[in-house]
This record gives sequence, structure tokens and C-alpha cells, in this order.
Amino acid sequence: MEFDNNEEQRYSDDDYVDIYSKRAIFWFSFFNLIFGGVLLVINLYNAGFKKAIPAVLAFVLFFTYLSSFIILHSGINMQLLVDAMNTATKGGQPTPQQLNTLLTVLGINLGLGLIGALILTQLFFKRYFPDNDYYPKPIGIPLLIFILLMFISRMV
Repeated sequence: MEFDNNEEQRYSDDDYVDIYSKRAIFWFSFFNLIFGGVLLVINLYNAGFKKAIPAVLAFVLFFTYLSSFIILHSGINMQLLVDAMNTATKGGQPTPQQLNTLLTVLGINLGLGLIGALILTQLFFKRYFPDNDYYPKPIGIPLLIFILLMFISRMV
């Protein structure tokens, strides 16, 4: 019995799955962890990793709650944040203290968004899609849905 060490493993088109890329999931997760988590869940479902979906959903919900908890219990005066947003909405100039509060909350949100996106992509995505054996799906429709949801949530 002979083994041919030079024989390459052949893949058919059926071996590849169309999923959203790691980069797309990272950036969607950075701005909204729930939306990035939904894209990863869609990937897992399409690739047949249905048992991994509850773990991803649990992480996304837990981390979203943890992020809100951290911001609410960080000692930041939320009334200053609300006042700054109301003043800016009416075309006024927020006070330096209001602006400082606004930028502090923004910094915390960006930091937590980065941590959540890295965990989602480096832990979950890498675990189930370690190789680049997929065709990346276009992100046009999810991007449009994301923009519409953000616009609608700001209007309400």
C-alpha cells in the first residue's frame, strides 16, 4: 500500500459555505454587538453548527448587559449626558462638563465595543471557521438593515 504525500486535498464547490466574513462581523460587532452576533449566528446556522448558536447568543446578551451595567455604575452623572444630548439636539453648545461626560461615555462604549468584537471574532468565529474555506457573502443587505434600524431607533 503506497501513500502519495504530494497529493493535494481536493475540494468541491459543495465544501464551501457562503458566510459573512470575519472582518464584516468584527465591524458590525464593534458598532453594535447584537447585530454582529446575529450575523455570526446566521453563519453558524448556514454552516451547520446549530449547537453553537445558544453559546453565541448567551455571550452577546451577557456582554450587552455587562456593558450597560458598567456604564450605569461607572459613577458618571447620566443627567449631564442627557442634558448634553438635548442641548446639542436643539443646536446649542454643551458645557465643558457635559461635553466631558459625553466623551467619557463615548470612550467607554468604544472600548467595550472593541472588546466585544474581538471576543466574538477571535474566539467564536475562529473556533468554528479556522480556515478560509468559505466564500464571503456581500454585506450590502445587512448594512442597509443596520442603517435603517439605527435611523429608526434614533427617531423613536
